[in-house]
Amino acid sequence: MNSRTRKVHRRTALKGLGVSLGLPLLEVMTPVAAAKSPGVKPPVRLLFIFVPGGVNVDAWTPRGEGADYEASPTLAALAPVRSDVLVLSGLNGRQGELGGNGHPLGTAPWLSSAPINDRDRGGYATGLTIDQIAAAKIGQDTRLPSLELGCDRNATDMHTSNISWRGPASPMGKETDPLAVYAQLFGDPRGGRENQRLLDLVLEDAQTVRKQLGKTDRQKLDEYLDSVRSIERRIELSQRDNQVNRPPQIDLPATIPGQYAEHLRLLLDLLALGLASDSTRVATFMFNNEPGRVSWPEVGVKGDHHGLAHLDPRTEEGQGKLAALAKIDRWYVEQFVYLLKKLKATPEGESSLLDNSMIMYGSGLSWGRLHNRENLPILLAGGGGGTIQGGRTVRFGGVPLAKLFLSLLDRVGVELDRVADSTERLPFLTA
Repeated sequence: MNSRTRKVHRRTALKGLGVSLGLPLLEVMTPVAAAKSPGVKPPVRLLFIFVPGGVNVDAWTPRGEGADYEASPTLAALAPVRSDVLVLSGLNGRQGELGGNGHPLGTAPWLSSAPINDRDRGGYATGLTIDQIAAAKIGQDTRLPSLELGCDRNATDMHTSNISWRGPASPMGKETDPLAVYAQLFGDPRGGRENQRLLDLVLEDAQTVRKQLGKTDRQKLDEYLDSVRSIERRIELSQRDNQVNRPPQIDLPATIPGQYAEHLRLLLDLLALGLASDSTRVATFMFNNEPGRVSWPEVGVKGDHHGLAHLDPRTEEGQGKLAALAKIDRWYVEQFVYLLKKLKATPEGESSLLDNSMIMYGSGLSWGRLHNRENLPILLAGGGGGTIQGGRTVRFGGVPLAKLFLSLLDRVGVELDRVADSTERLPFLTA
């Protein structure tokens, strides 16, 4: 540290006129001075990303096991981040669970810690979810204990539109409006001053902090502030043009981008920024509600996701639907990769934000047409603070997904005797 730099505390935030903006991890910050202080490490983040309707299992499943596996057509999209992702198979959803329709039966209890068949008034096990268990432990020192995101709203069916629950039949809800997410993470950028952006409000404080930093940290701070500015501009543009190409049959606020892909990417960028600024350490993101979107212009598919999933693979039409379903599956994985690349490119001490995260990606169903919850499509990305080794496939012989939950909770300092239908941890997260 040279003579002009001074220690800046990890919880330092830029402030101005009633708003605040958290900072990314800088080398001069006291808790993790470039992760060089013995025994002190960056915090571990925990994220869950949900995609609806199951997958085309044939196009999803890779060949082989271990580091030398052959990627499937769908998972070939993982190539840029392959070394950071575990492909897990043989993990089962809540076995023996009774209930109504298979789609909400896979969605609502996806992350539930409740005992099997401990059902709410709607007939589904929506007890406290593991993201909220983690948030109670690691969300105490952040602006938001947890962040719940999604691209769809559905006020009429909570069991197909929520994966995060504070208790039975009590969803956390989720935010779809990028501007509202921005305000949650950093404070209302308008704050009664409609024409002022958040960065404009904290600019003076930013210049003061910048003078305390060395060259590397000044560059990191500038890049971070540029990211914030970029998101502000994109939100403003979406407000001007929010009615173009609005998705059918989805109730969206006026400030949401009309293009689904832009909407999703903007929320992913906000999520990455929220993690980098330590505004939150726990998040869930439903890319879409169950059972899926009604149209897929992004991949040239006109049929709705639900109809594609409910196919007869013995017919010529069914084979065409299988191919269309695989296109959707791969597009979803590509968006997941987009987030992972952003986190991997965000330095945090001698590691990266991805190294200090655990991100579970998957669906509550395997084959949508069968409504089955055996051998769920599950990916686990990130290094878990150095406790998880990616770049491999690991096959299990049909064990509860809850074993993975227990292993993830252990890594954020939450040790439980039982989650749902499991009392055991999942081995082989490290080689």
